[in-house]
Amino acid sequence: MRFLLGYLESLRRPEDPEAFQASLASGLGRVEPMTLSRLRAHAYEHGRPLTRVMRRLMYVLAARDPARWPLPWGEAAPTDDPILPDYWEFLTEPELDCLHGAMTARHRLLERATRLPLAALAYSALIEDGALGRLLELQLSAEQRIEAMSDLRAAIEGLEGVEAVYERLHGRKPLLVDLAVPLNAVLSGAADDTEAAPARTDAVQVMTVHQAKGLEFEHVFCSGFAHGLFPVAARPHPLLDADERAWLEAFKVGFMPSWPSDPDGHTAEEARLAFVALTRARRRVYITYADSYLRQAGPSVFLDLAAPEAGVREFTRASARLEPSNVLLAREAEVLIAAQRGPLDDATNQRASALGLDVSFLADPFAGEPFEPYGRDRNPLSVNIDHFSPTTLNNYLKCPRLYWYSHHPGLVAEPRSVLMERGGFLHEVLEDFHAHEPEWRPLESDRQREWLEEALGRRLDQYLSRMEGVLDRKREEHQVRTVLSNYIRFATGMQRVRRLGTVALERRFHLQLDGAEIVGKIDRINDVGDGQVEVVDYKTGSGKSMRWAYESYFGPELSDVQLALYYLACRFGFDDDGVPLGFKPRFLSLWYPKEWVWGSIREVIFSVGQPAGLKEYRERLLTDDDLERSRAVVMEAIAGIKAGRFEPAPRDLAGTCVSRFSSCPHSSICPYGGQPPE
Repeated sequence: MRFLLGYLESLRRPEDPEAFQASLASGLGRVEPMTLSRLRAHAYEHGRPLTRVMRRLMYVLAARDPARWPLPWGEAAPTDDPILPDYWEFLTEPELDCLHGAMTARHRLLERATRLPLAALAYSALIEDGALGRLLELQLSAEQRIEAMSDLRAAIEGLEGVEAVYERLHGRKPLLVDLAVPLNAVLSGAADDTEAAPARTDAVQVMTVHQAKGLEFEHVFCSGFAHGLFPVAARPHPLLDADERAWLEAFKVGFMPSWPSDPDGHTAEEARLAFVALTRARRRVYITYADSYLRQAGPSVFLDLAAPEAGVREFTRASARLEPSNVLLAREAEVLIAAQRGPLDDATNQRASALGLDVSFLADPFAGEPFEPYGRDRNPLSVNIDHFSPTTLNNYLKCPRLYWYSHHPGLVAEPRSVLMERGGFLHEVLEDFHAHEPEWRPLESDRQREWLEEALGRRLDQYLSRMEGVLDRKREEHQVRTVLSNYIRFATGMQRVRRLGTVALERRFHLQLDGAEIVGKIDRINDVGDGQVEVVDYKTGSGKSMRWAYESYFGPELSDVQLALYYLACRFGFDDDGVPLGFKPRFLSLWYPKEWVWGSIREVIFSVGQPAGLKEYRERLLTDDDLERSRAVVMEAIAGIKAGRFEPAPRDLAGTCVSRFSSCPHSSICPYGGQPPE
């Protein structure tokens, strides 16, 4: 039943990732849970909906073997060699066949949903996706299999009832797209009375009075025979509201309503239902009611009419003497008392002990608090880590718990967004371009642009093949070309500080700080003359102002130690072979080639030693206090990690739970549950 409703709902909302996932997650579906789990993990880590992940997989399958795995939507198979997703090596050929079969069946059913009414579409879904066949293959008893088939039959008959009502209103049977509400909301009312529960002697049958018609049992229990509930003031129709019923009665010629047309008729119908309920027992019927159901109730008027002399017994939770055990369990009382946090005197402790309560628990200052997997003695005693990196230290500064989940348990990998993918690609293109700098630097600017275009062309097709749709690829290509166009205009134009050439690209470094090793990579190092260099960090996102950049990288509440570590690495670090880098930084620069402002890309330049004489919105001179402060923050973060201090302390930065512009990738497992401030 759940499989059928979930599958039809995914056909009603074909682009909804949640509905699509629900249609695949059923045990009656083609796809095994382990296979679906891999796809879901890939979708989450890369920040893509599951629907797009499946479409990309279909393109990969069609490119590898178009005869065996043609595209389910009928397009020609791609001719380019696809980039295999990271989960590919873990999927067997039978799993790939199941995934392809599921998508093929889905697209056939999407086409049929445009012309088949509800019941026929539901039956087609059970046949096309193979659910009926797998239901027969499951290791079920005969009774369980019959009951499951009965549920499916009841659902289809319920859909036929919906079709009948819709056809009387609109003159045709409804398609799936005609439903304005989820299918289970429609079916819950329509299918409730379609079929009585099967008669079995080894179970208690729970059913409505309508379902009990024509059946008999040895003993029957009827609950809710109370005033205001039976008869109910007005029994609503499962599909039609009051205005729709009134319109049918007034304007539909020859229409015979199935509901009472006046209050007396309604009461008579309720009395007939009461008669059915009271006459289903061969030996004895038990009628129960309460004195109140949110309001005063008492016995139904039908009871006095049916059996005025029947015996009445009262059962109540109340007693003449109020005992603590009748109100709360012992552990509930302990938590409530401990939560008050008031001091307990000797008399109170003695009485609590006499009642069987745990006095030591009541005296514990932390008793009654929700369990938190951090703080006090729950933190790791120490953390043994080989080395640190600028990224890991920045994560710790954002939130220690974010660092813990990302780098130690590895429970949830951080999703890799489109911006991160684009940034990595642009780094590769610029590294290739500047690796040939001695060859193109003497040329005219037009020829230099051609060199950059060639570097882009060698990688662009492979990068764009990761995008599923044609529009996505065109949009991404436009973004990439815009960034690189700004960059080459800047690189071949007038420079505001002297840049004699590139000294190093993607330079790895090792840095020792008080016994801790930090490993990283500097995007680019430029020669600025006089034995000094400029350290450059590319930023492919939107640019930031000088004030914001200073506060982030060197201010009193700094949150990013990347430039500070690059500075220390140039001064005191060494390469992979142990050779000291030996650079003397003159500038620490952030380049934002995405933005073209004031006749150039946005630059943020931090000068060391003496200023370069630029405008204040482009340059800021770093003091010794700035550099020493950033080093101290690095050492504090390293000390916190080594000491195992991972209590949540999120800052209002991208990637944390208190940021308005993004969310924490570990929010589903972290108990902190922070929210952006109002």
